[in-house]
Amino acid sequence: MIMTQRPAMFLLSLIGFGPLCAQRTFDVTIADSTYHMKQYWFVLYSTGADTTALDSTTSAELLKAHLDHQDMQGKRGLIVMGGPYGANDVNWRGLLLYDCETREEVEGYLRQDPLVKRQRLTYTIAPWFGAIGTKLP
Repeated sequence: MIMTQRPAMFLLSLIGFGPLCAQRTFDVTIADSTYHMKQYWFVLYSTGADTTALDSTTSAELLKAHLDHQDMQGKRGLIVMGGPYGANDVNWRGLLLYDCETREEVEGYLRQDPLVKRQRLTYTIAPWFGAIGTKLP
């Protein structure tokens, strides 16, 4: 199968779904394989508006509060994957994959993030479809 630049939309078009999938879970069969798909919420953190230098104590406290916030959500099963980006020239800082019903629910959690509140991070949210049970090697 050849994937296009928009694999989720390509995949959904194979099974007859439009750009807005009303179901969070569905099956798709490609050749001899059936995949049990689920909609998650992909979050891309980028550098926020506040780029002023912080002293090391404030920076460490903010980072700890940010990580504690995400850890709590991970323990509740809301964040199923996440991590930071390495140095890059597009201001990407990290990604999260949420297992929530709605975008509004995800946005509510993101607004509580100490680095978002401080405007050190901003975010973009998009629906993302993955095969249930897929694991990273």
